[in-house]
Amino acid sequence: MARRHPMVRDTREKVLAGALEAFSEKGFAATSVDDIARRAGTTRGAFYYYFESKEDIARDLQQELWHRLTARAQDAFDPELDTVTNLKRAFDVHLAALEELGQARFFLREGWVDSTLEAAGRSEQDIGAHLVRDLLEEAMAKGEVVRLDAEALAVVITGMFEEATLHVLKVGEPGPTVAVVHRLLDGLSARLPHRSSPRRRPQEAARAAR
Repeated sequence: MARRHPMVRDTREKVLAGALEAFSEKGFAATSVDDIARRAGTTRGAFYYYFESKEDIARDLQQELWHRLTARAQDAFDPELDTVTNLKRAFDVHLAALEELGQARFFLREGWVDSTLEAAGRSEQDIGAHLVRDLLEEAMAKGEVVRLDAEALAVVITGMFEEATLHVLKVGEPGPTVAVVHRLLDGLSARLPHRSSPRRRPQEAARAAR
């Protein structure tokens, strides 16, 4: 297939940038196609050349942003470290990347409160849960994570990450949320330190010494 002229591809990126700016500042519901075209410096015709509706472009933006965040989190994984440590590292990087998104954070936050955006982002969350499930199954096979139902555990962990992300988007300060997530993830480790043996009663100690 012949490639489109670079200027045509640039127009699509301008439309995406204009939409993200409008959604972040005005909110998804209050933004019109005309708002997006005006901010992108293009026409309605240019918008509809690439996208069917503002819902269509919103889905593309959500996927792009979440893919970017997911890629950053995956890059934090170190094959030399255990799974629980890697999960904590990935979440830390994820929160740091959120701060770097600037006003785009407001658009992502709206994905939890707007029914249209929430439905569009559900597939991305399902994909994330499947990836976590595969990771947990491998970790359980290695003896790194306590043996539980991997699918159920993946759904719970993914949900925890989503709610923690939403909370940080609301309050802005990630520190307390990171501490909570780390503590919860530590409970999954199958390599917890051994408890000290209970103190024996005098009679038991005497029998053991014989």
